Amino acid sequence: MRTTRRQFIETLSVGTASAFLPVGAFATGKSLKSLADPVKRIILDSDTATDDALAVLMAVTSPKLKVEAITITCGNVGFEQQTKNALYTLEMAGKAGQIPVFQGSARPLVRQVHGNATYVHGSDGMSDAHFPDPKQKPENEHAVDAIVRLVNANPGQLTLVAIGPLTNVALALLKDPTIAKKVKELYFMGGFYKFYGNINPGATYNAWVDPEAARVVFQSGIPLTTVGFDVSVKSSVFTDDDYAKVEKLGTTYSDFFMKINRIRRKYCKERQKMNGSNHPDAITIAAVIDPAIITEKITRFVDVETRGELTLGALAIDELGVWGKPPNATICVEASEALFKKMVFDTLKMK
Repeated sequence: MRTTRRQFIETLSVGTASAFLPVGAFATGKSLKSLADPVKRIILDSDTATDDALAVLMAVTSPKLKVEAITITCGNVGFEQQTKNALYTLEMAGKAGQIPVFQGSARPLVRQVHGNATYVHGSDGMSDAHFPDPKQKPENEHAVDAIVRLVNANPGQLTLVAIGPLTNVALALLKDPTIAKKVKELYFMGGFYKFYGNINPGATYNAWVDPEAARVVFQSGIPLTTVGFDVSVKSSVFTDDDYAKVEKLGTTYSDFFMKINRIRRKYCKERQKMNGSNHPDAITIAAVIDPAIITEKITRFVDVETRGELTLGALAIDELGVWGKPPNATICVEASEALFKKMVFDTLKMK
């Protein structure tokens, strides 16, 4: 049974710690380097629609990641549809039943649900592909409880990757503030550096949907890295030539990519004046898989606008240190388009 909002804020859920070396590690001759450089373990928090689905596919097929859980947050389209999209992507990737999917908060912390972004992602969030219902079902445990349990059971080992609004992460921090020091790192797809917003001139979608949640997270002390809308526009746009190359691959994954980006591709070109479709969630997970994709980054103090009439959800970056506060975020400024596209194509070639 899913807990209520009050219950998961007031009730503590602590798991059992388990940290151990692989059985027979030394007997099999594994090097100390291989033990010191393990596969990165992540929890992927998503409002799964078109670009999120590509990010999920890249994450679950990467040999460099172990996805411990996918958690669903409010965002792009209907909450149940987002859940189905994540589950279907797992099934299509051959991972059905192997990675648990937890449903989190279907609404922002204090605001009403904003509506949806079907104009970008289609009525089903997958460019009206209308895939069949997945066989795997979401877990009964609430996503916030799952995040708290998993982080407490694995202190310093889990990376949170938030490619949707930060509602679930904020609620987990409100429920158990101690997890801020137990999370290895948090990657957030949102904001920008010296660029422009896609919802209002100062804000991008994920922070705008739930600015209060974003503020909780940025003020929590959790080790935080942002991959912004600007990075995606500069370094993740798939042009018509790229789409032609994807189509020629003729794989299950390339067919999936073509189907889920049909409406998004048109929207990005016609409404956002890009030379194709950008993929902010995918380049965020790419940076988690291979940090070398990020070629320039800075550290700054960042706060979140929660009251602005014209700039609600803006990430306020203290460039000159006028607030006198130490940096609380690493901001990705530039990324390698070539490395990103190679990673996507390598993924789409797999199956």
